[in-house]
Amino acid sequence: MSEEKEPETFDTINGEVTLQRLLARAIKTEIESAETYRTLLEKDLPEETKQKIEKLVAQEEEHEDNFSSIFDDFFPEDEIPLPERSDIEVMSEIPQDATPQQLIEKALETERESEKFYSDLVGEFEDREVRRLMGYLAANEREHYEILKEELTKLG
Repeated sequence: MSEEKEPETFDTINGEVTLQRLLARAIKTEIESAETYRTLLEKDLPEETKQKIEKLVAQEEEHEDNFSSIFDDFFPEDEIPLPERSDIEVMSEIPQDATPQQLIEKALETERESEKFYSDLVGEFEDREVRRLMGYLAANEREHYEILKEELTKLG
């Protein structure tokens, strides 16, 4: 009986996640997150909630730009190998007629999953700057989670 291997999310060298693939996934995650929040902005939301979601879109876009710059610093000759998907739950998996509450609940799951992903990767790298980057990413995802949680409570 042969075991099926799960497909690897990243290219690896000696069993370790490569920084190049990690940054590409982080960029893709930021792109998908911004799309998620843009979808949420299409819903009927209180003005205060819309303003917070608009800030999240801007933060995700800024993070994408930052990660692209970091990628260019580390790999100036390479094109960013964006994966088809980030492997984090995405909003396209919920129906178009989803309520704002359902969208925020899905976004909460996504932020939690992203935080765990980055937290788990802190131990995968020896380089202090890369470890700091992973911690920074995890903290950002936690912050987004808390903002969304507060907005979900307001929507009742």
